[in-house]
Amino acid sequence: MLFLRVASAGSLALIAGCAGVSLRPELANADTLPVYELSAADQQELAVVLDRAKEAMVRQHYEEAEEHALRALDIDPRAARARAVVGMVLLQRAKRRDPPDVFEANAGETEMLLAEQIAPNDAFVGRMRAVFLAETGHMSAAAAAAEAALLRATDAPAADRAALLAIAGNCRYELGEERAALPHLQACFGLQPDDATTAFRIGSCLFRIAAVPEGAKAVEVAQIKAEEAARAFARCAELAPGDADAALAVGAALVRAAELAAQRKDLAAPERRTQQEQRWQQAEQQFRRVAERFPESAEPMFRLGVLAETRGDIPASHQAYLQALVRDHQHLGSLLNLAALLEASGDAAAAASLLERALAADAARAGLSAGERRLVQQRLRRP
Repeated sequence: MLFLRVASAGSLALIAGCAGVSLRPELANADTLPVYELSAADQQELAVVLDRAKEAMVRQHYEEAEEHALRALDIDPRAARARAVVGMVLLQRAKRRDPPDVFEANAGETEMLLAEQIAPNDAFVGRMRAVFLAETGHMSAAAAAAEAALLRATDAPAADRAALLAIAGNCRYELGEERAALPHLQACFGLQPDDATTAFRIGSCLFRIAAVPEGAKAVEVAQIKAEEAARAFARCAELAPGDADAALAVGAALVRAAELAAQRKDLAAPERRTQQEQRWQQAEQQFRRVAERFPESAEPMFRLGVLAETRGDIPASHQAYLQALVRDHQHLGSLLNLAALLEASGDAAAAASLLERALAADAARAGLSAGERRLVQQRLRRP
């Protein structure tokens, strides 16, 4: 049935939520919404307020977004994007209470379902639905919703597709599903190549995949993934030069690549050794660059110590741990590793002093697990 627009339609779910009537989202039915005949002026105003509502929502300016969305619903009760915005606003309002207000949460979900029924192929609506699910703790459902929206919204603008890819990739990443997350994150980065966070998460996915080789040519493929991880982390470090973790992750990925090179059965022993040594050298160079760039951080010197110890260069490892402790006298890893070196060399007194410092550092920073703390105490022969 077609209606002329003669009165404010408002938001049905918003009215119900404010009235204290908890809606049942599963009963949402867009067919019950009136259909207005819009004039050219109405259509023009609707486009403007919908754009404003969308922009405000992206900026998380919820009150502004709500104002524009409700104006859009006054013009057309079947404005799907406006209902999606109202649904998100209601969720944010519900979350201000602990526990969240069930009336407003249900009203928000009702609005979101109405929006999806009205415009199932709209990328922005799909994005809001996925975010709604993620923010209510349904991460798997959020990832699936974003992936479904990507399949439907094939003609969406690049920015909208990038947003959906980011949601799908980040949800899969948070769920620990790196292999599922990776293609979404890579596609998102292809559309937004200046996003440091996405670059880091790509590196993390590749690094985790490299940690557990699977399938045919598992070790060879894992080494390639580790090297790709190093490049992704390097890109993140370029985009965010103040991110020491990203810079350190480059070296960590190269160390993993060295480990995998040593396991390659498809290579002759000399080639395995050559590749391993090359990756070790690259990792060492990276850690030294990080140590120079972040002179207050003990972590790059600690990583150099671990790497030198792995390569069998105990004097270099000893010196690196000492330099790390100059930078941070409470650095637990350096205290514990240096103590182990001193124990192995027979200097029990010096090792015990370092273990005492490690326990004091743990008391100040709580860096050891209960099991690790007990082991340190046992090494000191404490009860």
